[in-house]
Amino acid sequence: MVSAGDSGNASLILCARIRPDKESEFARWHVRWQTAVLAAPGALSFEYRPPAPPDQEEAIVLASFESVDAMRRWRHGDESRALVAQAVSLVEGGIVMQLAGQAAVGYIPQHSATELIITQIKPGKEEGYRAFAERIQKAQETFPGYVGSFVQPPHQKERGWTTVFRFDTEANLDGWLSSPMRAELLKDSQDLTQGFVAQRVDTSFPGWVPTDPATGKPPSKWKTACLVLLTLFPVVMLELKFLNPSLRMLHPALATFVGNALSVALTTWPLMPLAIGAFHAWLFPEKQPRWLVLTSPLLLLCCYALEIALLWRLL
Repeated sequence: MVSAGDSGNASLILCARIRPDKESEFARWHVRWQTAVLAAPGALSFEYRPPAPPDQEEAIVLASFESVDAMRRWRHGDESRALVAQAVSLVEGGIVMQLAGQAAVGYIPQHSATELIITQIKPGKEEGYRAFAERIQKAQETFPGYVGSFVQPPHQKERGWTTVFRFDTEANLDGWLSSPMRAELLKDSQDLTQGFVAQRVDTSFPGWVPTDPATGKPPSKWKTACLVLLTLFPVVMLELKFLNPSLRMLHPALATFVGNALSVALTTWPLMPLAIGAFHAWLFPEKQPRWLVLTSPLLLLCCYALEIALLWRLL
């Protein structure tokens, strides 16, 4: 057992090597444990990482609490003891539990596709949503490529329920998101929620491009790159003409840094938001007029040609 102070957040880490013939039973058990943990006083979040051989042979469960005392009350409570007893026959060598201090292992997606969903719960519907979350958690774990999940209920006066889940590839993640099973389950949550925001945690241009609020997916990377080229090209051309001569007294490394800093600033704030607004239908073609989606690439090519023509004799 690793000790921790009595103040600050604390997490309880549970490790278990699942018996080969007990995977489905353990999956149902850990969802029950998750539901019980998240209903406990002082609980903050819950994370589950299934085995990922050969590097990770054990299932890892991480429950975070607002204090060590809250964690200990849960761990030594009758409900926790009963649940742990139920899992003994499902694992090899028993269950190992360890107390971690503040800032326990976070949810760090690596080599996987990650979806973040923040759901607004209707007042008085919290318990109903917990039951729904348990059902959808069980379902998503049965889909190919499932890697793990993180769940954080709302705290105090908040009503936003945060759910993060990972799959090994975007194709497998999209397979779960578009599955009839998930669509059917989501019908059960319509009376419990006021809306949600979904975001795919996967983009080569973080901060520059939004995600589609309807699907949670970012636009195609090549489309985003086309808009970056559209906005960056005139900035670089103007810098070569007007800024670079003024920076000749500086060391080349410093002069290049200043030029790049200005290029990034202009692209990030005034230019990319304008380009994204102008080509929004092309970036997110779902539910957009077909004629607008089809004509957007032609408009983009015209913009390229216009920029080149206007700057042809600049240098």
